[in-house]
Amino acid sequence: MSKLFKFGFIGIINTAITIVSYAFLVYAVRMNFLLANIIAYILGMINSYIWNKNWVFQVKENNISIYIKFITVNLVMLGFNSLGLYILASIFNLNKLISQIIVVGLGLFINFILTKTWTFAPKRADSKS
Repeated sequence: MSKLFKFGFIGIINTAITIVSYAFLVYAVRMNFLLANIIAYILGMINSYIWNKNWVFQVKENNISIYIKFITVNLVMLGFNSLGLYILASIFNLNKLISQIIVVGLGLFINFILTKTWTFAPKRADSKS
């Protein structure tokens, strides 16, 4: 199974976790939509780390560098997600749930590229200069 397919599959699960959590927090709890977005994104991110590290990219080592890269990529993605959500929901007055679905979908591709090429990239042998 290709890494992109696996990443996409996990992305669907993460997206479901994020959107269901977001909808619950916004509509049932009546939380501010941007705060709900942050909390929902973090829940999806935790799931993403576990599955991408262990199943998609099969990284065995546990080191601080991987954690920092993963958190960095996801903070960038959270910023992208929150800004996109704000623009679509507040400026263009698009439905908040539809806005969330759009930004999460767009973010999937950016996240895959960053995660594959930087966060969980195979280690290269040190070149001797």
